[in-house]
Order: sequence, then C-alpha cells, then structure tokens
Amino acid sequence: MASAPETAVAMDAVPAPDAGPAASPGPVEAAPPAPEPVPAPAPAEVQLSPEARAEKMTRLTQLLDGAEQVLAATDLPDARTRWNALRREWTALLAGLALDEPVAARLASVESRIEARDAAVREVRTRHQQDNLARLQKLCDEAEKLAQGELLTLRDAERVLRDIRSALDAPGPLPSRQDQQTVVSRLKAVQSQVFPRVQDLREADGWERWANASVQEALITRLESLREQTDPAVVAKQLRVVQDEWHKVRAVPREKGRELWQRYKIIEGELRLRCESFFQQLAIERVDNLRKKEALCAQVEALADSTDWIRTAETIKALQAEWKTIGPVTPGHEKAVWERFRAACDRFFTRRKNDLAERKDVWMANLKKKEAICAQVEALIESTDWDRALGEVKHIQAEWRQVGPVKRNRSEALLARFHTACEKFFDRYAHRNDHELAQQLAAREQICADLEAVLAPPDGAEPEPDEGLAKKVLALKRQWDQAPAVTRAQAEPLVERFTTAMNAVIGTRPAAFAGTEVDPEATRKRMEQLCQIVEGFAGDDKAEAQMSPAAILAAQLREALAANTIGGRADDDARWRNGADEVRKAQASWRRLGPVPDAVGRELEARFQKACTRFFKQFDQHRRPSVPPRR
Repeated sequence: MASAPETAVAMDAVPAPDAGPAASPGPVEAAPPAPEPVPAPAPAEVQLSPEARAEKMTRLTQLLDGAEQVLAATDLPDARTRWNALRREWTALLAGLALDEPVAARLASVESRIEARDAAVREVRTRHQQDNLARLQKLCDEAEKLAQGELLTLRDAERVLRDIRSALDAPGPLPSRQDQQTVVSRLKAVQSQVFPRVQDLREADGWERWANASVQEALITRLESLREQTDPAVVAKQLRVVQDEWHKVRAVPREKGRELWQRYKIIEGELRLRCESFFQQLAIERVDNLRKKEALCAQVEALADSTDWIRTAETIKALQAEWKTIGPVTPGHEKAVWERFRAACDRFFTRRKNDLAERKDVWMANLKKKEAICAQVEALIESTDWDRALGEVKHIQAEWRQVGPVKRNRSEALLARFHTACEKFFDRYAHRNDHELAQQLAAREQICADLEAVLAPPDGAEPEPDEGLAKKVLALKRQWDQAPAVTRAQAEPLVERFTTAMNAVIGTRPAAFAGTEVDPEATRKRMEQLCQIVEGFAGDDKAEAQMSPAAILAAQLREALAANTIGGRADDDARWRNGADEVRKAQASWRRLGPVPDAVGRELEARFQKACTRFFKQFDQHRRPSVPPRR
C-alpha cells in the first residue's frame, strides 16, 4: 500500500498543464492537485484481532476529525497539503477494514465536502483566468485604437507602451495556452505599431522644448524691459501676461530648464516687489468694489419680491448696468458675490416671467371674449329690429367694460374695431327713418320694375294667357296698395311710373282684365260716381262764376245771417264736417281705382280733383269767422 501515497505526492508536485512558462505566482489560490487515483478494490477483509481493529478505528476517527478541521481552515494551500496527507493515511487504514454504517457515512460526508471544496477552488481559478483574459483583451483593444488614431499624444503613447510591457512581462493565468499566445501576439503587434510613433513624438517634443526655450528667453527679455517702466499698473498687467505665456511654454530641455527658471524667478520677484504698493492699493480698491457689489446685491434682493413689474425691471436693469462699471473684487469672493447678485436678479425675472405667462393666458381669454363681443355688434349693424338691437348693443357695451385687459399690441386694434362697429350701428339707428324710407321706396321701385317686365316680356317668349296675366298684374297691384306709405314728394315719381306701366298693360290687353277690379269700364263708371258725389258736396261751379262780386257778397251775408240764428250755426258746422269726411272717403276710394284709357282717365281725374279743390276751399272759408262789411 506504500505505492499509492507516493503516487499522490508525485502528482501533487506536477504544475498545472494550463499555466504558461512565464506564469508568476500571484494572490490567487494555488491550483488544487490532480484528483487522487481511485484505489484498487480492497481485498477481502483480513481477520484482525479486536485490539488491532479498535486501534485502526480510533485512528480513522482521528483522521476524520482532522479532515473536518482542515475543511474549516482558510489557508487553502496549507489545508490542501494537510487533507491530501490525511486522505492517503485513511486510504491505507481502510485496507481490509470493515466499516460500520455511521463511520462509513461520516467518511462519505468528508469525501463529498473535500470534492465540493476542490470544485469551488477550480471555479475561482477559472473566473480569475477569464477576468485576466478580459483585462488583457481590453488592453489590446485600447492600444490598437490609440495606435490607429491620428491625435496620439506622447503621454498616451508612453502609457500604452508601459502597459504593454507590463502585460508581456506578467500576463497572469489564462484559460488556455492558445489564449495566451493570441493575447501575446496582439500585444507585440500593437507594440511594434506604437513604438515608432513614440519615437517621432519624442523627437517632436524635443523640438518643441527647444522652441519653448527660445520663447522663455524672449519672455525673460520682456520682463527685463519692464525694469525701466515706472507705472506699476503697466508693470502688473504685463507681468500677468508674461506669467500666463510662461505657463504655456514651461516644457524645455532639462539642460536649460533650471537656468531659465532661476532667471525668470529672480526678475519676477523683483517686479512683484516693485508692484507691492500697487497691489496693496489694488486690494483696497477690490475691497471697496466688493462692498459696492454687496450693496447692489442687497438692493436687488430687496426688489426681488416686488410685483411692480415694469418699474422694478427698469431699476434692476440699471443696477445691472452699474454692476458692470464696478471693477474686480477681492480674490476668492468673485463667485460668491456674483452668484448672490445673479440669484436675486433671476428670482425677480423668473417671477415676472411666470406672472407674464399667467397674464398671457388671461389676456388670451379676454381677447377671445372681446372678439366675440365685436362679432356680436357687427352682426347687429344690419339689423332693422331697432328697439331689440339697441337694447342688445347697450348690454354688449356694458359687458365690454367688464372684460379685463388684453395684450397691449392687440388692445388698440380691438378697441378700434369695437368702436367702429358701435358707431356704425348708432349711425344707422340715428338714420333709421331714412333706411326705412329707402326700403319702402326700394319695394315700390321693385313693384314698378316687375310690372314693366310684364309689359315687355323677353325676346322670343310666348305671350302669357289672359288669366295668368290678370292674376300677376292684380297681385302686383295688391302689393302696391299694401306697401308702406311714403311722402308725397317721393311718391309722385313712383306713382306716375306705376300708373304709366299699369295703363300700358291694361291698354295693351284690356280683354284680360274684364270683370276684375281693374276693368277699365267698371273703373270709369266708379270714377264718374265719385265725381258726382264730390260735386254734390261742392255745389255748382258755374253759378258762382257768373255772379257779380256784389251778389257773391250778398249771398255770403245771407248765409252768415242764417248761421247766426238759433241752432243754425251748429247744424251748418255738422253738415260741413260730414261733407268733408265723405269727400276724404271718396279720395281714398279714388286712389284704389284702377287705370282707364288715357283721354278718359285724364278728363275724369281733372274733374275729380277740381271738385275736391272747390269743396275744401269752401270748407276753409266756412271755418273762418265771418266779418261784417264796413259801412
């Protein structure tokens, strides 16, 4: 049984096959040994004495206790060595030894725990190898990207070369030898690409350092020329400029760098010493500027919560302009005082912006209301229902005054639109009678035009039948009679036009109107009756015309004496009033009559008007009080 332990020791000493020749030990756990070879089946149990068997069982129990202690240890390499030794010893004890069930179960548990611990170690090793492979691949990717880039700097190139050199010297454990060969070949390829560029960059850097040395020489010369300058402000300003430029060209060759730096520091110190009083005065001014800016901050903070937007905005803008006129403040306070001033300004203008946004919403709502009001007034401009429209316009004007403001650039145009609409309505309302008269005249003119169209049908149209012609003309006559009345002066031309057209239609086709209300013969007879009625009230015109003036005066005296008798005056007044009413009725009936042929119609018209004139002349004379003649 001595051959099995020796074999296990020999296999534990062999290195892992995956490790490269340049692998170096690291913080990762050592690889576990190759699994123990399965021992050959034990021969049949040897007859042992009870003392020997008890001794072996005691030793086996001690070995298992030691294995459990080893499994709880954290020093994995030492623990692995110890449990391999324990396994070899208990394997030797198990030869020819029959185990009872508890011991066999304990032995199996220890074996399974050892296998689990080995599996965990192998998993950690595999994960570490994968992480190391990913790290090297990432390094290769970054190095290849930098090697192919055009803007490669010397610092980046040298850093890449250092990283590649370190990776080639100690690549660490990898999953396989093929992975190691691939990574190494990629790193060497990138190294061969970057190295020439590093040489070029180093050469260019050397030239740049040599050029910077010349620039530094020029800057030192500029500082030396400032020794003759007497104005400390100019010296301080130029000194700051030289300091900024020196910072840009500070990389120079080492053999010249120290000398140039010492010369620069000596002259700079001398100039700074000369400017010390200026810097002190400048510090005092900056303290004063800080106090002024803090005062401006306090003023803006006091105005930050104001709601007088226009006036406050102008004030803050003036303070901002004043801020720009104040010089720099004490170093270290610039940011704080500026942020304080800006925060106060931002607070006010943010509040104003939010308020303006809210007011814009209100303005837009008011704008829509006022536009709707303007549309309502404009819709009432052409209305002829004057009383209703007047009430609505007045109500709309009161509603307009209750609507809030709108945006200024829209307010004037909207107000002008509203006033224009109201003025148009009230202008039409003030001339409403003229509008009504114009409509009435237009209605009568349309009737005349329709009647004239009946008289002159379109070319090529067949004459209308008598029945249809009569209906159309009678309908137009009824419209004429029912049309609103107009003044006499304005009605006369239309009456003449209508009468001319009616006479022409009836004279052209008199048979179509036989038996109707405009029958010429029936109208003539009715005219004669009306003439006789009025002439009966007016008396005989010939007798009065043939009387002498003295006879006429005597007749009038007799009538006056008769009227002065008891009851005679009252009866005579009633007679004249009744006569006047009858004559007016006759005039109304005359106006409703239709036309008759021209000659007959003119004769009857003249007769009727003459009789009416004579009657009303007598009626006027009767109403005037009678005056007795002078003796």
